[in-house]
Amino acid sequence: MASNPVGKGTKIVGINLSAEMAEELTKRADSMHLSVSRYCKIILQQWIDSGKKLNLTER
Repeated sequence: MASNPVGKGTKIVGINLSAEMAEELTKRADSMHLSVSRYCKIILQQWIDSGKKLNLTER
């Protein structure tokens, strides 16, 4: 993570995704008239607020 010069107390997080997943996020964000970044922040915050654990499995 890198420090974000735009806002105090914020960080920039960069991730690499498959093109298919990136397109799906773009499609969903566009349908709500949101940027992909804002859409990701919303869904991640909802998941964190839910308190649910993420179960990781190998594919």
